[in-house]
Amino acid sequence: MRNLKLALLAFTTMLGATTLKAALKAGEAEVTFKTTIHCDHCKARLEKSIPFEKGVEDMEVKLSDKTVRIKYKVAKTSVENLKKAIEKLGYEAEAIAESKAEEEKK
Repeated sequence: MRNLKLALLAFTTMLGATTLKAALKAGEAEVTFKTTIHCDHCKARLEKSIPFEKGVEDMEVKLSDKTVRIKYKVAKTSVENLKKAIEKLGYEAEAIAESKAEEEKK
């Protein structure tokens, strides 16, 4: 029974690592912006508007550190367009982290 639990734990760990690695698919990227949001209303405004921007796949707004993380399709939008969308709502935005999916090796 102990071996079965260890095997299940090892499998779950491997599966989790694979899922994290595949979080960004080819053609996707992720950017984190530092913003000037300061309250729940600001957070709600971003959560209501930004997901409807062209190319946005997923987003997370953290009021605690005033950041907005956006996963998007590279072919449909850019960091600059996403920054403009945040600024259009009345908040300053500065890209502090960016990552793109690795190209698949052939």
